[in-house]
Amino acid sequence: METNNIYVALNIGSSEIVAMAAERNEEGQLRILGVEHGTSEGVRYGEIINPSSTSAVVSRLLKLLQNRIGCEIGQAYVGLNGRSLKTLKANNGRQLDNGEEVTDKLLQEMFNEVRNAKTEQGEIFEVYMQETKVDDETEPSPIGCFCEKITAQYRVILGKPEQKINLERCLERTGFNLIQTPIQIVAASNALLSTIEKEQGCALIDFGAHCTSIAIFHHGYLRYLSVIPLGGKNITKDIASLELTENIAEEIKVRWANALKSEVSPTQRISLKSEIAGMEPKRIPLQTLAYITEARASEILDTVWMHIEKSGLATHLGAGIVITGNASKLQNLDVLIQQRMKLPVRVGTHSLHLEDGTDERYHDIAYSPLIGILLAADVDCSYIEEEKPVATAKPVKEPKIKRNNVLNKFGNKLASGFESLFKDEG
Repeated sequence: METNNIYVALNIGSSEIVAMAAERNEEGQLRILGVEHGTSEGVRYGEIINPSSTSAVVSRLLKLLQNRIGCEIGQAYVGLNGRSLKTLKANNGRQLDNGEEVTDKLLQEMFNEVRNAKTEQGEIFEVYMQETKVDDETEPSPIGCFCEKITAQYRVILGKPEQKINLERCLERTGFNLIQTPIQIVAASNALLSTIEKEQGCALIDFGAHCTSIAIFHHGYLRYLSVIPLGGKNITKDIASLELTENIAEEIKVRWANALKSEVSPTQRISLKSEIAGMEPKRIPLQTLAYITEARASEILDTVWMHIEKSGLATHLGAGIVITGNASKLQNLDVLIQQRMKLPVRVGTHSLHLEDGTDERYHDIAYSPLIGILLAADVDCSYIEEEKPVATAKPVKEPKIKRNNVLNKFGNKLASGFESLFKDEG
């Protein structure tokens, strides 16, 4: 059933911050209401290091967004990302007497124990339940089973405590409320991967500006997550070594860079007009550009493959690899991945989750993390003014009449007893 709820999500990246608002139609697809972009400030490797600087950008974008959609925004979802994110395995269980029944309450207690556990490796941000065993036999639906022992496996996502603290500080400074901080690449997977792909085994690789995130699924569960501090900006800096400014290097990368030098003719060149008066235009062979690009892209992919092997699932990726993120738009990156990793590769798309007639620009994979967050959103983000309590007239005080009979003394004691009870409850 269609609702009038408005959902708002933020993607706080190292190079750009994006705010998006959407509604859901009767089929559960998203109707995009508006998007605002801003240059990122106070963010490094996907983590907020200066909440004050970042909050200024976020505040401006949310105010622009509410003007665009014609609705006042009160709160938002923000994806959690950054190079400190990693996973750990966890197990928990119960020994049950006399073959007791497994209940939802019991499973929730086991889950909460893991969620609230402390570890020296970082703060736990999220816990995903995996296989459950009843009397040592895997059981996908344990609730209602009678057994003597139940055990469950979990995948724990953790990172530096200040990663989430700074995000909360950032939103607090803006005056907008923070609803939830879903793990960004996991949210993106819900928009980009099918149930079958997650079941057969699939690696989702999000190529960002400063970081590349990896999430691996198998038998329907998240099995591994890691973030490496290498991304598209590394390629940009390599191109800038050709005596170019970083802005021009970024433009050249987007327009002409190729991840496969074998696909570029040795005779092709680009001519760049000098910004300094009197200097000759700079000519760059496209094959030289491709040589630089392929070398750095290969280094990033080698690190990604190292993590895939570390997960123990390199031979269990029946659905191959899905790529996303702005840096994944590099020409022939998918072909280079296929050549190096010997796995099928496809570029992700979230178009299935957008209602018919959606503007083509919103189909861009750069929006996939936001689409994933908005698909799971269930709290209205529009501003709702709190109702102020209605002022009531003060009761007229009755004149004090001193009564000393026994009944009145009993009544006073009873009244005092009620007063004390309500104070205790408050």
